[in-house]
Amino acid sequence: MAKENEGHRSRLRERMMKEGLSAFQDHEVLELLLFQYLPRKDTNKLAHVLLEKFGSFAGVLDASPEQLMMVTGVSEVTACNLAMLKEVWLRYKRSDAERISLNGIASIVSYAKALVAESYSERLVAVYVDNAAKYLFRDVFTSDSKQRVVIDIKQIVSSAMRTGAAGVILFHCHIKGACVPSDEDFHFTEKLTFALASINIVLLEHIIFNDRNDYYSFFLHGDIERIQNNYKKLN
Repeated sequence: MAKENEGHRSRLRERMMKEGLSAFQDHEVLELLLFQYLPRKDTNKLAHVLLEKFGSFAGVLDASPEQLMMVTGVSEVTACNLAMLKEVWLRYKRSDAERISLNGIASIVSYAKALVAESYSERLVAVYVDNAAKYLFRDVFTSDSKQRVVIDIKQIVSSAMRTGAAGVILFHCHIKGACVPSDEDFHFTEKLTFALASINIVLLEHIIFNDRNDYYSFFLHGDIERIQNNYKKLN
């Protein structure tokens, strides 16, 4: 019986990893949640009992810990964790509404200046954004030297895929000197654009800053469009 139960749990986890929860029934979602707190009990039966008791999936998540603990098989730990889910979701919605939007040059420049302010050595920051240009994640590449930062394009591509990004924005700090892209900067930008385009992700911008509030925008200077057109010609 224990092996059969574990096999059922493994199958549900595999489905969730491959498909997400959209095709799951409410009791199956509750089962997945209960797995974490009840490693040896029949969570399928308990999930059905909870839905019957509170009338719906929403009813279960709206229930207080005290109400949940009135159901046989629900411990204080389980009740606390189930009751917490709605609060976690509400907090997520608040945080999502406040998430940085990098839709437009003004917001990008403002964000980049904040990054430069905290930099004491040359750095490159790769910011991954969704379809609405909202911040998802960032990688920071730094150097012990103020002359050169070594960046692995494969790492940026990997992070973009892992985060489900639709686009990537680069911020590149020149601590001393003018914000004039070097041949190496152009070559790197082109290589990264091509690598991302091959997996349908767009390099939206590459901005070079210095510590005097000057900046060079590859997008505004037409470099991004030129590189993208070169990619289209080759493909």
